[in-house]
Amino acid sequence: MHIDATTHEHGKSAKVYNYEADFDIGDDAITWRAIVSQGGMEFGTFTGSIPLTSPAVAALAEQGVRDEIMRRIDTFDDHRDAMAGQMKP
Repeated sequence: MHIDATTHEHGKSAKVYNYEADFDIGDDAITWRAIVSQGGMEFGTFTGSIPLTSPAVAALAEQGVRDEIMRRIDTFDDHRDAMAGQMKP
């Protein structure tokens, strides 16, 4: 499944990030991959998975992926220099 390009504003720095993502719902987890950019500069790709702890989680998959991407963007912005090595080009 796909999440079209959207924005997220970091709560502390007020920087606006853009991301676009794809995700799959498996038997045990939702796996996702997001391309993240800010101000026209692409940072790379964040990837992750969300465990499926109940059938309701699968029903809310897109919102769960969006929430996780925004959490990762905020962590990246808070610790930008240290996090740069965790992103895949």
